[in-house]
Amino acid sequence: MTFSLHIKTAEDIAQERQGVLHARVNAERERRIGMGHLVDVTGYGGVPVQGRSQDQINLLALKDTARDLSEAGVTSAVIPFRDGDNTDHMLTPAQMIEVANKGKSAASAIYQAAWAIKAMDPLPEDVTDDALWP
Repeated sequence: MTFSLHIKTAEDIAQERQGVLHARVNAERERRIGMGHLVDVTGYGGVPVQGRSQDQINLLALKDTARDLSEAGVTSAVIPFRDGDNTDHMLTPAQMIEVANKGKSAASAIYQAAWAIKAMDPLPEDVTDDALWP
């Protein structure tokens, strides 16, 4: 029977630490996307939009419906949307497309911030610091 002894090097420890911090960045990214954002909708005002996976799927489906309605010439507020605060809205196809696009832009900005944080050397200890995120 042989035993192998592996002594962790400083490089091993640094890589493990980086992995832990990257996981924290990912968790913070998902938390921030899930919280959502208030999007300003033309001719309507602010609408809180969440970004959880199921919310993103719903927004894409509503945007698809809005495109179909827009192509059919519908311009009136016919699309019901329940926002992140459980408030109901009736939006026009153009407004629904705007909500989806602005929600997507907000999530994209959060992803870009996460990538920038992961590229920092050294990585910040507190990856939840609002100054790091949009």
